[in-house]
Amino acid sequence: MRIITLLLYLFSIGNLTAQNVVEIAWEKDIKTAVASPTIEIGDTINWIWSDDSEKSVTSMADGDFAFDSEVISGLNANFSYTFNRAGVIEYYNQLDPSMQGKITVVSKLSSEDKFVKNLNFFPNPVKTVLNISSVVSLDNYQIFNVLGSLVAEGSLAGKRVTIDMSKLNSGLYFINIRAKNTQTAIKVAKK
Repeated sequence: MRIITLLLYLFSIGNLTAQNVVEIAWEKDIKTAVASPTIEIGDTINWIWSDDSEKSVTSMADGDFAFDSEVISGLNANFSYTFNRAGVIEYYNQLDPSMQGKITVVSKLSSEDKFVKNLNFFPNPVKTVLNISSVVSLDNYQIFNVLGSLVAEGSLAGKRVTIDMSKLNSGLYFINIRAKNTQTAIKVAKK
């Protein structure tokens, strides 16, 4: 019985201190919202170069929140930083200051909050293809019109996905997006 209790204790401590890694595809013309996740204390951000151009990841903070990758180049090069206290940290690329983001670090997030706060989509309004990014892998979607009728649905696989909306009429749509046991709805205008 003691062994089972000890194993359960060790398992629960491991789960309590589990670290999450959030990946950001660090690329030219990245949307600031996509580069601005909300994470928990102890989580790590891993910026991954999506092309072979030179870039940096440099915080605009001093002290505990100061980080600087220096200039790195190469497809799939990366830079990681673990955030160990709550706060808001802005950062940018020294060679292209238009590439920027803001990391919000909080003490605790539920799975649902982490999913909802870090789901980004663009463009809105959309003409043909809606881009969606998330910190968790997305499973599927359903598109409803303003009358509540299901007009399209499909499977998703990955953290960066697209939904083809080219065949839909102009108007307002609600897209229900699911990832594991969580879901949220977003409102999208179609041109």
